[in-house]
Amino acid sequence: MALLSDILLSPEVGITLFIDSLLFIPLFIAFFYALVILKNWDKASFSEYQYKLEKQSYLVITLISLALIIKTILLPFFVYTLNELASIIPGAMCGAGVLESNIYGELTLILKSIIIILILLWLSLNRQDQRVKNYLYFKKKMWFFIIIFFLIVGELFLEILFFSNISTLSPVLCCSSIYQNNENLSAIPSHLSSVELITLFYALFIAIIISLYLKKRFFIFLFSLFYSYISYYAITYFFSTYIYELPTHKCSFCLLQSNYNYIGYYIFATLFIATFYAFNSAVFKFAQNSYKKAIIFYILFNLFVSYNFLLYVVKNGVVL
Repeated sequence: MALLSDILLSPEVGITLFIDSLLFIPLFIAFFYALVILKNWDKASFSEYQYKLEKQSYLVITLISLALIIKTILLPFFVYTLNELASIIPGAMCGAGVLESNIYGELTLILKSIIIILILLWLSLNRQDQRVKNYLYFKKKMWFFIIIFFLIVGELFLEILFFSNISTLSPVLCCSSIYQNNENLSAIPSHLSSVELITLFYALFIAIIISLYLKKRFFIFLFSLFYSYISYYAITYFFSTYIYELPTHKCSFCLLQSNYNYIGYYIFATLFIATFYAFNSAVFKFAQNSYKKAIIFYILFNLFVSYNFLLYVVKNGVVL
């Protein structure tokens, strides 16, 4: 019989925990030096100590950038790991069952997703700071990194709790049971009907495109935040059924499997990138190029999720 240790000893989990733990070391070192630099930083000074801090800051920023870039790669690998674990956990057909196996799963994935968006925003701010003179955004990006660091610490603890509390002896719900259960946390918000959900999905899409075109930063942030939330439910409860061509199969994780040509990675990648560019344009005044890029990726995302729905309706003349 499989034991709890099988989870922690599985190659994918081992790689995930090893890399996350390994990345914590340079991030902690960078965190320590960031506090020292912020405490003593004086860009108006021409002292030898200030020059020393500037040289240290260059190394620290390089260390942070490399570590955070690697962190962005770990999110899709984490999702891949969930799907791989489904083969050794009774009842699980995909990553959804694994994620719902304990109370830490959803929290871990949500926090990881938030951190990735924040990392991309930090990288954007850092790039702009390196372009301008006089360290214009230096203190802002260092404080921003400190916030991200604390979130990463919380993520690491949640991830360890999540993996260590998965049992291969107790059966879990399959994705069909999870997403058909209206009492589950993953149920459609406010119990919207499919028509209401999909109407809201496309209405928000139009609202975002208009806001991006008019460069209304507050509405861009508001609509893109709400749209990301609604998109998850629209993909899970509506669009996925047309990809599976089964009205009873509602799942966002099965889209990430080879049976469906890994289409889920394309769908969620375009949504992530679009959301980043939308937030980037909303948060930073200097991000003028982000408006057009956000529009492009939101359109690509909609094409990815709408294609199978439209194809099915055209071929069969009915909706599921």
